[in-house]
Amino acid sequence: MHQKEFLDNVHCGKNNWWRYVITSLTSWGGPLILIIMALIPLFIFPNNFKRVIMAPGSFENLNTMFFLLFLGIYYTLSFIFFCFCTRFIHHKKLILLVNTFNKVKWLKILKGAGLWFGLLGLALLIELIIDPTMVKFSLNPSFFVLIILSLVIYSIQASFEEIFFRGYLMQGIGIITRKPVIPLLITSTLFAVGHFFNGSDVISGLGIVLNMFMFGLTLGIITLAENGLETAMGVHIANNIFVTIVINNTGVFENLPSLLTTGTDSSIIIPSLILMPLLLFFVFRKNWDKLKILSKKRYDSSEITESNQLLCLNCETINHGFANFCMECGKNIKAKYASTGSKTLAFLIDLIFLLFISGIILLLIISVNLINLGISVELLVVVWILLDILVFFLYFMFLDMKGQTIGKIFMKIRVVNEIDHKPITYQQSFIRSILLILDLIPYPLPGGLAIIFSAKSPKKQRIGDMAAGTVVVEK
Repeated sequence: MHQKEFLDNVHCGKNNWWRYVITSLTSWGGPLILIIMALIPLFIFPNNFKRVIMAPGSFENLNTMFFLLFLGIYYTLSFIFFCFCTRFIHHKKLILLVNTFNKVKWLKILKGAGLWFGLLGLALLIELIIDPTMVKFSLNPSFFVLIILSLVIYSIQASFEEIFFRGYLMQGIGIITRKPVIPLLITSTLFAVGHFFNGSDVISGLGIVLNMFMFGLTLGIITLAENGLETAMGVHIANNIFVTIVINNTGVFENLPSLLTTGTDSSIIIPSLILMPLLLFFVFRKNWDKLKILSKKRYDSSEITESNQLLCLNCETINHGFANFCMECGKNIKAKYASTGSKTLAFLIDLIFLLFISGIILLLIISVNLINLGISVELLVVVWILLDILVFFLYFMFLDMKGQTIGKIFMKIRVVNEIDHKPITYQQSFIRSILLILDLIPYPLPGGLAIIFSAKSPKKQRIGDMAAGTVVVEK
């Protein structure tokens, strides 16, 4: 019997596009309108307002925590508005956006929170051992008020964001595509862009967007594989609490009375690139088969026919989709998926070749600098990096469209269409190549995420393969 999957919950209730527009606008815009209306008297009598908020006392950071309290009120109202819209506009029960089990698994929330809090704490401890001067320790009575506020506010805020992005939107986008990885990528992007203004400037804002994209991607993977939001909710709650009460360096809440303070974002962003794959490892270490859902298409029974065609990889004869042996050469028509090791070696060979090309480009740029000394070195370095990125992308896109890069030729493997084993299209090659940005995470150890997905996927697919509908097979 087919096990109900998380994205299948969307079929309960009504899913017209206008319902999603109304619910989204009401949930995010409605509370803001109410709060502005409530603050009108404060704008009419600004002096009285300042005396209340900025009054001296034992809690010297009350003004900043007031903004945190404002955030809590906003998200509480948003959650209430969202629940109302879900019930009366979509005619759905809220539990359908949480899991497929019809009841909340509270222990999973606690386990997820404890696991991520522990990983963040370990990363921070390592950084403190390496450089004890990077942070400043401080403790005052306001800290204990901050703990209470954070526990209440972030439990509401993080839970709502998970239900909205990883539940409501991911299920909604899943209606128009049968590949789970597509709504996963779209919702992770939307979730990340919304955090841009958390940074103190443009650079830190972009860094936080990158960090939040990978964070959202990780939580989305956990949600799809576990058929529920509980672990993701726990991780999200713990993350927000940690970066508020333990160490604070973000632009929005930079004056909060956290336990530790620092002037850079390195303590948040850099460890995350390593910790997120570790989180996936600890969550699925005993059941990697759950990750198969990411490479699994969601078919309707009416779409499963016997009219599919299958290309023989030996003689390139087109056979019936349900054939076991080629009608021309007699070889086994079922493809043998390339191992993770052979694909990794092929990629390393490609990297060596691309490093050689990068060296040639660098020599050409140096020659240009010698000829025209008026060009700044900084500009030439930027041009060199951009050209390297362009060559990297075009190399994989065009050669994979032909079936083999240089590394794949050496390893005797090739990229083919997942369904019929025919050469992949331009669109498939583009998607597969652009998503190398994800598959190369974590960047300090390139390809960690791709290796995990390839090793545990039934068809040995990385994220790019899952999204593009391609597989790498032995030639």
